[in-house]
Amino acid sequence: MELTVLVDNNSHTGSCLISEHGLSFLIEEGNVKLLFDCGSTDAFIKNAYNMQIDLSKVTDIILSHGHFDHIGGFLRLQALYEKFRHAGVEFDAKKLISHPDVFKPEDGKIYEGESFKLSMDEVNKFFNLILTKEAKFITPKLIYLGEIPIKYGEIKQDYSPDETALAYKSKDGLIIFSGCSHSGVRNIIEHARYITGEQKINTMIGGLYLINRNEDEINKLGQYLKDQGIQRIFPCHCTDVEAKAILSHYVKIEEVSTGRKYTWI
Repeated sequence: MELTVLVDNNSHTGSCLISEHGLSFLIEEGNVKLLFDCGSTDAFIKNAYNMQIDLSKVTDIILSHGHFDHIGGFLRLQALYEKFRHAGVEFDAKKLISHPDVFKPEDGKIYEGESFKLSMDEVNKFFNLILTKEAKFITPKLIYLGEIPIKYGEIKQDYSPDETALAYKSKDGLIIFSGCSHSGVRNIIEHARYITGEQKINTMIGGLYLINRNEDEINKLGQYLKDQGIQRIFPCHCTDVEAKAILSHYVKIEEVSTGRKYTWI
């Protein structure tokens, strides 16, 4: 399985790719080419072009939740597919999988004066829409986790009940992919264990929603990650430098930036 970071808040030295406050991963597993989130704008599309990645070959799209920094670029993706079609480019309809509440207009403000108000007829021009709160196997190893139950910790003010995540069954344990972790890192990990039946967690990559958090909260999370035997984490997007520094005392921290590629077996 290979993951390419199409857009993140950070870029690495020497990169000519665009970064923004947003997240988009391309995950390739077998015949599946899965787009996990679309960032805030069309930056992920421009980056894919510059990396010679053909987005017409995407087979599945997962929207982790309805915040603008994860779904804003989806409108641009639909516009891209419309241009492909007008240009005579043939491609199969893509599966679009999300929690049903992602499409609620009141939860989907992108920019001032622009809301996420796509009719189902519009969406179904290019996407086979699957709205579900339940877990779903994308491949035998790659799993959409559905709605994340809140069992540990208090619900934050900006908690997003439509949030989901992905898990991959690697030979060395679960790899978990998160958008923002509004549901809480522990809740996501424990739900992934429940859904997959796998107890060993190898890696977590994605946003951990640790911005301006107090040290006690971050230390508790670090101790939890250490107690679970997690090998390493790839915190990005909504995770600040201070949180990464504190967590590094408990678990190995890996760098994430726009354009990087990672593989797991």
